Amino acid sequence: MKMKLPPTVIREIQVSESECALVRMTVKAGTIPPLHAHPQAQIDYMISGCADVSVDGSITHLEPGDSIYIPGGVTHGFLVSEEDQEFLEFFTPGRDDLE
Repeated sequence: MKMKLPPTVIREIQVSESECALVRMTVKAGTIPPLHAHPQAQIDYMISGCADVSVDGSITHLEPGDSIYIPGGVTHGFLVSEEDQEFLEFFTPGRDDLE
């Protein structure tokens, strides 16, 4: 099922294969993205900005250069931020629901 992204989120698909996917995300300050889960494992790498990330109810603060691993099937999401964020998301296996 495709997750509808708010207009303040820009998703640029870099790689989309059955084995893995790499996506560059740009999120504007003040965006409230939905918590969600998907079967793919995910690694996020923060390029710019900072954010608190909820993974199964546990909050981790990310700054540029930080990464976080999110197991498949676990509820997660970036929490609202007061600054723009840019980060990479790596998924394995790939996702067929990216647009």
